[in-house]
Amino acid sequence: MTLDLLRISDGSEQHVMYVSNVEKLTGVLIFPYCHDYVTILSDTNKRANEYFNIHVEKCKSSTHEPSILLHDVPMPICPALLNHPTVEYLMAYGLMDQFKAQRGFITYDFETLSDQVMKNITDQTTLLSQLSKLSIASTEVYPSQDKSYELVKICYTLFDELSENYQEQLDRYELPSKSSFVHLWLAQTFELAEQIYQFMKYDDENLPFDKCVKVLGWNSSRFDIALLWDALDCELWTMGVPIGDLDNTKSITVTHKKSHMKLQFIDAENLFGPMTLKACVKDYGDKSEHKDVFPYEIINSKDWNEVLMKTDPFEYEDFKSQLKGGYSITNDEYDKYLIDFKRFTNRLEYLKYYNINDTEIMVKILMNLIDTFEQFNIDVLHYISIASRAYATKHYSTYFPSKFNLESDKQTYYSDFDINIDYSNPIPKAKPFELT
Repeated sequence: MTLDLLRISDGSEQHVMYVSNVEKLTGVLIFPYCHDYVTILSDTNKRANEYFNIHVEKCKSSTHEPSILLHDVPMPICPALLNHPTVEYLMAYGLMDQFKAQRGFITYDFETLSDQVMKNITDQTTLLSQLSKLSIASTEVYPSQDKSYELVKICYTLFDELSENYQEQLDRYELPSKSSFVHLWLAQTFELAEQIYQFMKYDDENLPFDKCVKVLGWNSSRFDIALLWDALDCELWTMGVPIGDLDNTKSITVTHKKSHMKLQFIDAENLFGPMTLKACVKDYGDKSEHKDVFPYEIINSKDWNEVLMKTDPFEYEDFKSQLKGGYSITNDEYDKYLIDFKRFTNRLEYLKYYNINDTEIMVKILMNLIDTFEQFNIDVLHYISIASRAYATKHYSTYFPSKFNLESDKQTYYSDFDINIDYSNPIPKAKPFELT
């Protein structure tokens, strides 16, 4: 028996409630038999609903029994290599000295409005509040050969949908007229990802290098991805099968239908471990960088326009948080906020700065992580969690022991793995293993 539970936590207290209908709550249909596909619940996209029903009928007639498919010839056990086509190619042709980790990526972050709704979803489920999108910002990282990089920062808000040239912007990317500012951000992100890919790819056209750019958010698997769901259902791009579940989507890939450019959304927090972005910047980032402050709870869908167009800074009382049971910032942090606010004409401009800054401070910590593992021939952004990266590190320490021998004067006892050597029978007199 399986129970669907929803856990809500403010950091100190936790509340668990039973969810009787996950699909109705999330707006996402899950294929009930194979659990391999999902689709957005939509009243307008009839094709998606038809595909869902067809696949369900197909799954009914399938047994879904696991099977083992053996290779015709013995294969070396080197999953960390065979699962990374670029490294496999470089090793096969003796070009590992040309290896370079992915240093081009995109960081993103949402800011939201919160409305109390107190709506009964079912007899046993009540929706207390609902989040809606206020803004989205991203920082695009363009790498150079000398390991330096350039940043491009963009931000879209609800105000963009009110601008006079909004329809022109949608037409530029061939987006439908009712597209939100998140659709517009995604369309531009695909365009910028093409440029990042050109910076990252190898000069050798024969070398396999996936046309994919990673898009990372902090704690995005539990928060930002949920806000992206409706924008991922678009006629210009298609959504792949997510890795994880609905309340913890570890990875999801979106592919543009024309350019075939892929954006893989992953959670940056999963690469470091459970901690706040503020703590991670302090431990792994530039000490001069810091996370700014913003009073989330005083803005809702009814007054956002009026509140954000004011030219005076937020009052200290505005930072009082019902979730935290007190003020979300200290007096010193508020004094620093007042100094920062002097650079902006109104609260909206500060919001954009705050939103962009949350994406920019992620860049340095990710670059430090990439540099740390690149010396071991490990491509950090090829993995989506600490566990998968640790698994690869274990194998790479066997493949390239010389890379892990950090003491230059220490004797190397083992030679590096050679993918072209036959390791199938190292002891000729040994009895071979036969699977029966």
